[in-house]
Amino acid sequence: MLTPNELQEIPKYFVSLFQSLEDFVIADIARRIAKVGNITDMAEWQLIRAEEVGIADKVIKRKIAETLGISFETVDKLFEESAIKSIESDSALYEHAKLTPIHLNSSEELKNYVSSAKEQTKGKLKNMTGTLGFCTIKKGRVISKKLTDIYIESLDLAQFQVSTGVLDYKTAVKKAVKRLADSGLRFIDYETGWTNRIDVATRRAVLTGVNQMSQNINNKVIDDLDTDIVEVTAHSGARCEGAGIKNHKKWQGKWYSLSGKSTKYPSLRAVTGWGQGDGLGGWNCSHQFHAVVPGISVPAYTKEQLKNIDPPDIGYKGRTYTHYQALQYQRKIETAMRQTKRQLIAYESAGLKDEFTNASIKLQRQKQEYREFSKVAKLRLQNDRHQVLGYNKSISQKAVYAGKKEK
Repeated sequence: MLTPNELQEIPKYFVSLFQSLEDFVIADIARRIAKVGNITDMAEWQLIRAEEVGIADKVIKRKIAETLGISFETVDKLFEESAIKSIESDSALYEHAKLTPIHLNSSEELKNYVSSAKEQTKGKLKNMTGTLGFCTIKKGRVISKKLTDIYIESLDLAQFQVSTGVLDYKTAVKKAVKRLADSGLRFIDYETGWTNRIDVATRRAVLTGVNQMSQNINNKVIDDLDTDIVEVTAHSGARCEGAGIKNHKKWQGKWYSLSGKSTKYPSLRAVTGWGQGDGLGGWNCSHQFHAVVPGISVPAYTKEQLKNIDPPDIGYKGRTYTHYQALQYQRKIETAMRQTKRQLIAYESAGLKDEFTNASIKLQRQKQEYREFSKVAKLRLQNDRHQVLGYNKSISQKAVYAGKKEK
């Protein structure tokens, strides 16, 4: 069994890796727009445009291949480590039942679970990189653009606005790079039009794979021990808004009947929504269930501990936040900080000094809000969640200096 905290840690490296790809793409487009956006001669423009798009296509494909190669190696390593940890945590139950504990190397069934989860996750990551793009707003509608198309469109739009006198060169470049930084690189389902930020899509792909692998291992333990009773894991900050199965806090940490036939314990499926998107094991859910043997197993939490698993509500700037709401607001600030850092990368790459300074001031204010709120809510600073790998030490120092200079 993997704990919710262990499950939440696993996707972090993958998220940072694909965020690095996002930052690379944004910086690359910004440099190319700044480089050719002031060319007004059409014959010269056509030649340079074709050359820039061709080079960009090769550069991005190479970067994607590099990112996938690293992610595939990490999937192999982390999924095996996670499987071993999950298996070892159940050894005591096997010994109590006078059964031989299971091991990954000696069980083809377990190997298949791990192999299947690896391939599923790699497939999802690979499919994501094949449908990357940006979202722009046109006449109030959100328009999704493929990666190659956005390169061409961004170059063409900036050049057109300058050559026709609609905008000056600096403003045209600023508008072009800002809309890309604001959108962020996205995974796009072109059949349905559904999009998601690359960090969110990556986290979901990895978490889904490792969650299913771990639950398959849990299911084998349940079968081996021949028990119908299971315990759902619990953690602070569980989803607690909404009614019924959407309120994960209400049903976490308790014992249930897997078959639903027990007269003592409620049905797992009926109470938790196991198998449904908004229930146990569904979208962004890090809860799992594992084998317990009544008379031998001891609940991980008492009723009192479950009742008080979250810290008390907090007040901040005239508003009251539950622990779950506080975590959500902290995530919101982190997302805003990442967006501003993407703008800084784009402005730095395009040579837009005034815009860089303004974004630097905005970032300093966001950082202050983040620190103040996290301190009041007694939340650990999750600096890895708003890091931008292309936002290197040089850009960071410039941003701090620019922010202080303007105060």
